[in-house]
Amino acid sequence: MSALRSFRLLAVEAVQDAVRRRVIAAIAVVSVLSLLGIDGCTTCAGGTIVVNGQAAELPQVAGATGLLTFSVLSLWCMALAGVLAAEHLTQPLDDGSAILGLARPVGRGVFVFARLAGALAIALTTGGVLLGATAALLAVRTGLPPGPAVAGFLAFAIGAVTVAALAMSLSLAIGRLANLLLVFASVGSIALANTLSLAAREPGGLLGLLDAYGPPLASAVVVAVSGWVPQLELPGDPAELVFRSVVWAGGSLVALWWLFGRVELGRQTS
Repeated sequence: MSALRSFRLLAVEAVQDAVRRRVIAAIAVVSVLSLLGIDGCTTCAGGTIVVNGQAAELPQVAGATGLLTFSVLSLWCMALAGVLAAEHLTQPLDDGSAILGLARPVGRGVFVFARLAGALAIALTTGGVLLGATAALLAVRTGLPPGPAVAGFLAFAIGAVTVAALAMSLSLAIGRLANLLLVFASVGSIALANTLSLAAREPGGLLGLLDAYGPPLASAVVVAVSGWVPQLELPGDPAELVFRSVVWAGGSLVALWWLFGRVELGRQTS
């Protein structure tokens, strides 16, 4: 069996495993509530507000609302990718199905990337629905162009790969609860550091290091959809953000492949 066919079969199996997990019900509920919130936000963007005694059409500021909504949803779906990946590899290791899968024979790289693809399929689909709905409603109700949303989705997808691969790598060393807490803490801390930097408030200490050298999870998305707010001037070089995002995603995948190659099959995770 070719590596490509093995990957395809294992990825389909990984998606089926992900769909059967209980967390999917919670994801569905949160997604529905998010869609209702998106509908309400974009409905408000069609009215009129008074600024300094002068009437202004809300579509004039709809870009800022769209940027904020799109960025928050992107970060939420990145965290979701980490949550799904946090035990999507340890589960088959603990129940012994990983040994059966690798006995086909299948390379370890094919197996681990198929498991990652299964978790990412759910996260990217959820992100596609939420971000696509946001872009579509903003385009219909406020006239914002969909182009920035496409760039924003690509930035989100690269960030989701990074978070999921790192969470799956950490699952080989730490327990599930600790991994989940670390996912939310890391995504939140990086988002805070990026936000402070974009607001021209240079973060110091650990936040400064996260903003300067960590994956630009929030910065990349904000810069990608900044076309909705032409008057917004953002610091930094977009090309540097793209480069750092790709390096982090690639490095995370390599780290996952390397760590899984050194796992003793049949061991029990904590």
